Amino acid sequence: MKGDVLRPKVEKMETAQLYQGLTFLAYSTGVIVILVGVMLVKVLFDVSKLTKNLDETATIIKTELEPTLKNLNKSVEIVSGIIIKADEGVQKVRNFISKTPLKLFGQLSSFAGKATGGFFKGLCSAFTMFSKR
Repeated sequence: MKGDVLRPKVEKMETAQLYQGLTFLAYSTGVIVILVGVMLVKVLFDVSKLTKNLDETATIIKTELEPTLKNLNKSVEIVSGIIIKADEGVQKVRNFISKTPLKLFGQLSSFAGKATGGFFKGLCSAFTMFSKR
């Protein structure tokens, strides 16, 4: 009989502790949800700010890069024209040399170089032959 009287008090105590635990859990969950919400708002604000900065940077780069690319394109055209004119000039000189006696002089100097090389080789072999005797 005595055990039956104590049982309702124990059950009331366990129920009260259960309610206390659930209340604490509800409050702590609410606080965590509020903190996460605040952090999420902060992150979204920072991402918005970053997006604006990236957009401004892209605009600045675009405005600065367009004139630079135009100048570079003009420079390339000028250099290309100079190279084409120089190539035409070299071709004219080659054609002129091929039509004049200077062509023979160029071939003569090539022949003289070969002959001189042969002469010195023969001279060296003659010295070698005479030095052995």
